[in-house]
Amino acid sequence: MKTYQNIQIPYPENISAEEKRLFEPYVRAKVRIPRIKNLKNVFVTHQGLVLKNGLLVGGCAFNLRGNLDNTFYYQFWKDTLEKYLVCRWGKSLPSVHLKGPQQYLLIHSKWFNYAFWINAFLPRLLMAEQSGYLKNTKLIVPENWKNIPYVWDSLKAFDVDFEVIPSDHHIFVDRLIMPETRQWTASFYPPLIKDISARLIQEAQTRIRNKTFPKKIYLTRAKRKIRTVENEEELICGLGKYGFEPVIFEDLSIWEQIAMMNNADFFISIHGAGFSNIMFMKNNASVIELINKKYASLEYTFPFWKLSDAVMLKYYPFFCEPVLNESQLLSIGSSTKQNNDEKKFLVNSNVKVDIEKILTLLKNLL
Repeated sequence: MKTYQNIQIPYPENISAEEKRLFEPYVRAKVRIPRIKNLKNVFVTHQGLVLKNGLLVGGCAFNLRGNLDNTFYYQFWKDTLEKYLVCRWGKSLPSVHLKGPQQYLLIHSKWFNYAFWINAFLPRLLMAEQSGYLKNTKLIVPENWKNIPYVWDSLKAFDVDFEVIPSDHHIFVDRLIMPETRQWTASFYPPLIKDISARLIQEAQTRIRNKTFPKKIYLTRAKRKIRTVENEEELICGLGKYGFEPVIFEDLSIWEQIAMMNNADFFISIHGAGFSNIMFMKNNASVIELINKKYASLEYTFPFWKLSDAVMLKYYPFFCEPVLNESQLLSIGSSTKQNNDEKKFLVNSNVKVDIEKILTLLKNLL
């Protein structure tokens, strides 16, 4: 049985020779084809890490083994094993036992935000639905999910029973159905991404009707306070001349976000979880990602370039200079850990957009 799919992603059309070198390591990739594992007698942490026979189960989290991105197997295994030992023989950590013959379904994992929910965790739920498992399993649902509107609203689109687990409780499970998550943070299996996109678009179209959305969207992160555009007012003014309207996703339901993006022809924003909504755009729609140039040269793996390719979009990176805050720079160490400190700072630093340059790009594209 085939376990990997070879993928080749074309270079963006608007990059220089220098920028091309940043993309070069990721043009060709082997993407793991996710499978569903039927497991017995396992331990599951409240974050979704799965332990069986003293070892982490492959596919329960991103970045467990290999040499792409950062790998976390030992770190995650050590933490999970410690929790297992305490829950098994101690009393300081709360746990529950989900007994057979009932089967339970796991779809969440170590990292959790809006992007991972729609492009990593809901695809796992769809895999279970496509394989007929939703008829006889109960989905493991951490109690706090009820307080996350995009999670709770999207789960209602699937015909599945829930097993609500109290917050921060770990789980012993006799029979677990575990669809694998993707191998790396920034790797996507195109058929599954297309399937979940189509599934959620169909649901959004039944829920959101008679609403008018802009065709050209600029997503602002002003409410997020970090990783924003320093000269955003000037940028919004310039984009407005080409018909772009600023949008705040935090003010919209998940179904409104999906319906809006499925209607859009052009999308522009800085790197962030909301950018993952490009997976709901129609084929050949265009996206411009505002990228911190200095961070890209250190470790950026261009996930939205890869996601754009998976759903057949036209992707254009636009590199921006980071805004260096003096107080934050002073906190960067001068020792051997300086490089890691710099990465942590740069990943969330603001950027300044060259307005004239981006408007020239838009003029050429439009």
